[in-house]
Amino acid sequence: MNAQQRPRPPVERPRRGASRAGERAPGILAKHRWLVPLLFVALICAAVEMGVSAFGEVANVPIRQVSVNGDFRFLDRARIEKSMLPHLGTGFFMVNLPQIRAELQRMPLVHEVTVRRAWPDRLLVFITEQVPVLRFGADGYLNPYADVFRPDEPLAVPGLPMVDGPPGSEKLLLAAFDSYTEILEPAGVRIASIVLDGKHACRITLTNDTEVLLGRREIDHKVKLLSRLLQTKWAGQRDRLARIDMRYSNGVSVAWRDAAPTPSAARAQPPVAAR
Repeated sequence: MNAQQRPRPPVERPRRGASRAGERAPGILAKHRWLVPLLFVALICAAVEMGVSAFGEVANVPIRQVSVNGDFRFLDRARIEKSMLPHLGTGFFMVNLPQIRAELQRMPLVHEVTVRRAWPDRLLVFITEQVPVLRFGADGYLNPYADVFRPDEPLAVPGLPMVDGPPGSEKLLLAAFDSYTEILEPAGVRIASIVLDGKHACRITLTNDTEVLLGRREIDHKVKLLSRLLQTKWAGQRDRLARIDMRYSNGVSVAWRDAAPTPSAARAQPPVAAR
C-alpha cells in the first residue's frame, strides 16, 4: 500500500448540541440582574406600607369599655369609672396609660394602680386601696407602710387609734405604737393615742382616758415600768388614774380622778416626786 492509499486519521467532530449549549442566549434575569435588588426593596416597601396601614387601623380602634378591679372598702367604684369617661373613644394604641395611672394615683384612697389594654377595645384597671391602720393628726391616716393619706371625708373606722407628731415622724410613731401596744397588753390596757411634740416629748392616752407623760428619754423603759405598775400596784385603781407623769428620774407623779386613793393603794404607789 503506497502513501497515497493510507487511511486518513478520523477527524474529531464536536458533540451534537455542545456548541448550541455554550452559545445559548442569556435569559431575562441574567440580562437584567440589576433588577433583583430593586424588586426586593419594592417588596419590603410594600410590606412596610401594609403594616403601617394595618397598625393605623388597629390604633384607631376606639376604647369602648373600662373594667375597674379591686377589693374596695372605702373607694367608690362608680366614681372611678366616671373618671375614666374622658378616655373612652381614644384609639387602642393612642390611649395614654401613664396619664391614666397618674390621675388615679392622685385619689387619696388609692395606694397602687395598674392599667393595661385588652384587645380589642377595653382598658383593665387594677387598684389597691389604702388600708388605714392609725389616724394621723386631725385629718390624716397612716397605712401599714407609714405613708400618710388624707381622704376627702373621715373614714368609717370606729375606735381607730391616733398618732401625731412633726413631719418625718410617721415611721417612728407607727413603730412606737406597735411596740408599746405589745408591752402594755399584759396589763390589759390599750392605747388610744400617742403624741410627739416638737421636741419629741412623748404623751400616751389610754382608752380609759388616762394620760401618761413620758418625756423624751428612756421612753421604752418607762412604758415597761408603766405596764408593771398597772399589773401590780395600780391593778385595782386603773379607772381612777387621771394622769401619770413619768418625766421624773426618780419617781412617778399621779393625779386621781376623784379623792385620794384608798390607804392600800396609797401605800402601794411608788415614790412621788415633788411637782
